[in-house]
Amino acid sequence: MQQGNAFAQNVGLSAGVMHEQDQYIQGSFKVVTNAALGNPYASEKDVIDKDWGEVFSDNPITQIRDADYSPESFGRATENGNEAWKTAVRDVNSSDILLSNQILDAVGLRDDMDGMVNEFVGPAPEPQPGGEG
Repeated sequence: MQQGNAFAQNVGLSAGVMHEQDQYIQGSFKVVTNAALGNPYASEKDVIDKDWGEVFSDNPITQIRDADYSPESFGRATENGNEAWKTAVRDVNSSDILLSNQILDAVGLRDDMDGMVNEFVGPAPEPQPGGEG
């Protein structure tokens, strides 16, 4: 640090500026490295806050290697997928964009169609307290 300060004084800079510039450059390289082989969902700030070991360890290979392949995990994934399909059916049934739904509403058959959908996919889950639905 003293050598850095001496160099900075000789060229008219302060060590703080050099340190910030070094951190900025290092952060930029972390973001580029993460973009090339890291987690695509990580925010720029999250990547910059990681050390280099964390940046290199969060990549598709380690994500596959360290994934949860337990039967319970596959069971949860299956349940989530099934519920997503049921939600899609309910969404299509309630969409005002579809002409068939507009006709059902106009002729008064909405309740009958909703009943058929509930028999097919089951009733919609109750909203969780504190959740968005």
